Amino acid sequence: MNLHIFHWFLRFPYVVRLLFIVIFILIAFGTIIHFIEPDNFPTIFDGIWWAIVTTSTVGYGDFVPGTVKGRIIAMLLIFSGAGLVASYFAAIASTTVKKENAVIKGTAQVHWKHHFIIVGWNERSREIIESYKKIHPNQSIVLIDSTLKESPFAKGTNVLFIKGSATSDTILHQANVKEASLILITANPTRSEYSSDMNTILSIVAIKGLVPQIYCIAEILTDEQVINAKRAGADEIIQSNKIVSAVMNHTMLSHGISDAILNLLDTYHGVELTFIEDKSLSGHTFESAVNICLEERKILLGFKRGEKTEIAPAKETVLLPSDQLLVIVRQQ
Repeated sequence: MNLHIFHWFLRFPYVVRLLFIVIFILIAFGTIIHFIEPDNFPTIFDGIWWAIVTTSTVGYGDFVPGTVKGRIIAMLLIFSGAGLVASYFAAIASTTVKKENAVIKGTAQVHWKHHFIIVGWNERSREIIESYKKIHPNQSIVLIDSTLKESPFAKGTNVLFIKGSATSDTILHQANVKEASLILITANPTRSEYSSDMNTILSIVAIKGLVPQIYCIAEILTDEQVINAKRAGADEIIQSNKIVSAVMNHTMLSHGISDAILNLLDTYHGVELTFIEDKSLSGHTFESAVNICLEERKILLGFKRGEKTEIAPAKETVLLPSDQLLVIVRQQ
């Protein structure tokens, strides 16, 4: 039984174990001095108070042992307890410094729940984090990256850096991926497109192998690897090269349109492009649905039917109950 208690005690962190020992010594010496000198220390609490004041080197002098036995107990307390109390405060300071260094160096363990994980540090991920935090400042975000030497974020923010690769189970567990609600994998700009996509697909396999239900968004650069990313388990794929090419094509056809497109896609400007389900519009033509949406301060652009998205379909197109409507809404 005693061995079981000893092993249970060893499970606690060093600072907690040290605190238990300090408390035990203070209570023990406080109790002993009360029974040795009941006149000078009328209650056990008075004895414990004297032990705390003595070991902390404050020394108020409101309780003082007057007998030889009492003074011997005081000397033993000073030699043993004062050192332990000093060690306890030193351990607290050391633990605090270690935790701060772990956060800076990316070795800290994540204990958050429902957080977002972003893989890869680049201009895109930096912009994603900054823009998203402006709208959702309370959302916890974890960045996984193997190239950074230390965290690029200021202290006190709810954005945590983990140094390592998302292909490693150890790093994913450190990021507490099983409690995360979403993970976004960005392409590595320092690699070739093919190599970057291979690393992204390998990350998807590792992530989905641990947490099949997590919503995984992956940036893929080459067309031929899109199908492999889907096979690996990606829930949504962003072909960033196609997006950039589309913006450039529109700008070539209509000069100056790029800013408008970027403003539309950037939620920081107060609007959101999203899919909604509104079964009340089922059976309506697209033209009438547009007018109804305008009355609700929404702009209907098209709909998603199955795997196909229709943008600005014929006005006589009839909406189905299963259609997901693509709308522009102003954020509240």
